[in-house]
Amino acid sequence: MPPFTAFLPWAMALCALLALSAAVIALQGKLLFGRTWVIRRTDPGPAAARRRNEAVWLARPGGVQLQGWLTVPLDAAPRRLLLWFGGRNENVAWTPDLAGWLPDDCALLAFNYRSLGASGGWPSEAACVADGEAAADWALARLALPSQALHLAGRSLGTGVAMQLAARRAAADRPVASVALITPLKSLRAVLRRNPLLAPLTPWLRSPLDSLAAARALNCEVLVLLAEHDTQVPHAHSHTLVQALRGAGSAVTVHQLAGTNHRSLARTPAAMRHLGGWLLEDSAAP
Repeated sequence: MPPFTAFLPWAMALCALLALSAAVIALQGKLLFGRTWVIRRTDPGPAAARRRNEAVWLARPGGVQLQGWLTVPLDAAPRRLLLWFGGRNENVAWTPDLAGWLPDDCALLAFNYRSLGASGGWPSEAACVADGEAAADWALARLALPSQALHLAGRSLGTGVAMQLAARRAAADRPVASVALITPLKSLRAVLRRNPLLAPLTPWLRSPLDSLAAARALNCEVLVLLAEHDTQVPHAHSHTLVQALRGAGSAVTVHQLAGTNHRSLARTPAAMRHLGGWLLEDSAAP
């Protein structure tokens, strides 16, 4: 029988692997939602001069403060609210640029997820969806808008948060008016399974962001924007979600934008123009 020392390197490698797996599982909230490195601004829209931007804070239980931005029309009280959910690593301080592409009657609100930017706390699906609902209710009350004036939009990881919130409000008989999804994933678990290193950890995933399950609860207008080239969320995943939404009764509009990729799509003028035009058409519908 070989001496114990012969197995020592293998034992140490196994312990290191187990320790790494335990750390990934324990820290998954921050790993999944990421951290902010830079604020990526974009072209202000044609209505930027008719907008007023305000830095806002949302107090949450446990002393957590969330950092956000509220952009409203200058000349009239808004009739609608668009709540934006960013992607992984996204500091939403750029969203006032997006507001300039929206219809004149639409306010825009975005908060950094927990631990991103100057927001405190620890991110997870449950916490971020609850934060999103609190942010929506806070802004609707502040702007004196009814529940049905709420529209949601999300990018990449944020599409999962937006879908969970939309399903949650539908179950509470407070459905949102519409949902815009930019490079949407069908579930975070499905995305992680594509990575050989992360796939074994998916059974311990505490933030599955299962948009396919949430789709069954929705019956509203939905916009889906896809990048021409997307190596992070396959088009097949997004199209599967589109079919689930349509099967549940939602009216889904899909556009694929040439010359874009997963990272660039949301901030391109073409994508922002599509979003603003779609919201404008939605407000004109009988």
